[in-house]
Amino acid sequence: MTDYRFVLEKGGMKYACPACQQRRLVRYVDTFTEDQVANEVGRCDREDSCGYHLRPSEYFDREGTRPASAQKPDRKPQNKLELVEPSFIDAKIVQASLSRYNENNFCRWLCGVFGEQRAFALTDTYKIGTSKNWAGKIMLYNSETGRRVKEPFNHIQWVHKVMKIEPFQLQQCLFGEHLLTADQQKPVAIVESEKTAVVAAGYIPEYVWLATAGKNNLNRNKLKGLQGRRVKLYPDLMAYDKWKEIAGRVSGVSVSDVLECRASEADRAKGFDLADYLLRENR
Repeated sequence: MTDYRFVLEKGGMKYACPACQQRRLVRYVDTFTEDQVANEVGRCDREDSCGYHLRPSEYFDREGTRPASAQKPDRKPQNKLELVEPSFIDAKIVQASLSRYNENNFCRWLCGVFGEQRAFALTDTYKIGTSKNWAGKIMLYNSETGRRVKEPFNHIQWVHKVMKIEPFQLQQCLFGEHLLTADQQKPVAIVESEKTAVVAAGYIPEYVWLATAGKNNLNRNKLKGLQGRRVKLYPDLMAYDKWKEIAGRVSGVSVSDVLECRASEADRAKGFDLADYLLRENR
């Protein structure tokens, strides 16, 4: 019998399908980590009327990443923890990207929200660069709405893919993690998207705002790196239960339910996050 690494989740739990919006999606889980691959990776059981099916392999190809390990980990106790060394983008490439902000849709939108002085301060703080392809993760934003461009496809790419840097071991940290050493007294707040972290930092500078860059990128290992800090999670709508479960396994981490308490049905349908509320209330 073949052991598959990724299998459809058992237990009857179903989620909103990205295509038909019905709660009929069965997600894939990674049998190595027992975590779901991603919210949108799964199969809708309305096969005749919907037919949505995003496989893990298709998801990893689209995101430009891959599973953490090619072999099933040994569950037996080990004397030493074997770590895969992450690859890094050359500092010269990163520095070269920190320019041409008049061509950067996201930064142009930030200027419209906060004014140029504050927008450029945020840009510098988070080391947001400009890519001619639309350092590290490359995303295309709409300069008027500030939302990511997802049509006719999700515009996300990686520097190492664009520049054909091989071999490259991608290992993501929390977005904004470099800010932790700059101020070790501020409490830490974690959201999902990079945009939300930047927007929240503009409105609520009393926190160090970090982002997971995906609902399923939050895990205990990343939170353990924040031991000794006051940490609060601000999950997007529909991610509260999962993030609360993870936070419950790590000491000193709490979860805000502000979105769950305030969200209307319309907000839930639109998939609002913290940035949407901050922007709406500070117009």
